[in-house]
Amino acid sequence: MASKRSGKEAGSSSGPAQKRASVRNHDIDFKDAEQRNRYKNLISKPMTPCRYPDNNTMEKLGIRDSVFKLLNRLGWVDLLRPMRGFENFTYEFLSSISFTKDRSRSENPEHIVSFRLLNVDYEMSLENFCTEMGFANAGYIHDSWDHDLRPIDYDVVAFWKHITGIRHYNSRSKKANNIHNPMLRYIPRVMACTIWGRKEVGPTRTDELFMLWAMLYDRPVNTCYYLLDHLSFIGKK
Repeated sequence: MASKRSGKEAGSSSGPAQKRASVRNHDIDFKDAEQRNRYKNLISKPMTPCRYPDNNTMEKLGIRDSVFKLLNRLGWVDLLRPMRGFENFTYEFLSSISFTKDRSRSENPEHIVSFRLLNVDYEMSLENFCTEMGFANAGYIHDSWDHDLRPIDYDVVAFWKHITGIRHYNSRSKKANNIHNPMLRYIPRVMACTIWGRKEVGPTRTDELFMLWAMLYDRPVNTCYYLLDHLSFIGKK
């Protein structure tokens, strides 16, 4: 995500990250030592440009319409459009974000999101945050879903076998290159470089595999929940 919210556009920045961030700490008024330490960790990591989706590549492969059809099922097409952002907002948000999940009840859980922007503290419910940010299926909760919002009929081993032909599922070695269909193999790269803001090299994350299943079978997913969970993890990592 940092790459999508970079003030200089993700791929155009140059020089060490700490040098770019040295001017007045991006004008962030740190709430406490924890936020300052998280900020220092974040600026030590480079920002990388988003490489996917690439229209020319998809056109050559003949998969563009199919890829966007599946992405649209989760309301991601608008989310993936090129946009400008600002480094100071990115670092302030990631250094302060907290996503507290309500695990005390399965129906109508009260997940809470808190963060700082422009040196102002915000706290709101997951549903309100999703609505304010314009995510599709905002606040979607189904009474048959567990706390991770995965439907009970989702079988990761069966799905992995269906798209790869591999009988055994290993969460550490599930790479998109094993997927047979080129369109389904391309989408995890799109998710890695945009929704999750990481390099596409490496195993496909468990959440990415689940969302690929949801796209293929046209099942609703609260993208906002998973995105906040990931960004909170990145901010504290």
